[in-house]
Amino acid sequence: MGATASGTAAKAAGGKMQGEKAGVILDAALERFRQHGYRRTSMEDIAGAANVAKGTLYIYFKSKDELFEALARRLAEQVSLDVREALARDLPFEDKVLAVLDAKLGFAFRLVLSSPHAAELTAPTSQLPDDVFGPVDRELRSSLADLFRASVKRGETDLKAAGLTPESAVDTLLAAAHGAEFGAKSEKEFHDRLTRIGRLTLRGLRAGR
Repeated sequence: MGATASGTAAKAAGGKMQGEKAGVILDAALERFRQHGYRRTSMEDIAGAANVAKGTLYIYFKSKDELFEALARRLAEQVSLDVREALARDLPFEDKVLAVLDAKLGFAFRLVLSSPHAAELTAPTSQLPDDVFGPVDRELRSSLADLFRASVKRGETDLKAAGLTPESAVDTLLAAAHGAEFGAKSEKEFHDRLTRIGRLTLRGLRAGR
């Protein structure tokens, strides 16, 4: 009984250590990709940045494509968490929508789009499976549509006057919000643009205007 418990604890500790090592590798990979681009970054570069042997790196990730997908999945999980935290905040409709947009688009800008190698990072040589960021995008759209429905029900927003449904309003809002990233040279500039775009779009849908 004691030996079994001891073995279980050791296994759990080993799993935690492996998880921590993988996290260190993914952190190093993200910085290398951001600084030097996907194509110019080798597995050897990542191993050096993570301070692990190249052979150790291949124990965790069999290829650069596999490592990139693991990194993308970790980022997707963080975006999903940030979006849910924004949705849980006690904010007025407009401010909550802006918080949700920043949780998704702001995260992407800070980690990827602000890099001089953004094009490589958003379109690597291997295409990511739809189940990486697809669920995050669908969750975001569904949550925003629910916010619009609630706002219409409270009489704050009039989508019918604009010929919109909650879903088409979300599609229009996201299309406009993505424009904040073009030409933005800093996170502040991006955030200011995103806020202006969001407020301009949402205030045009106010009821009784």
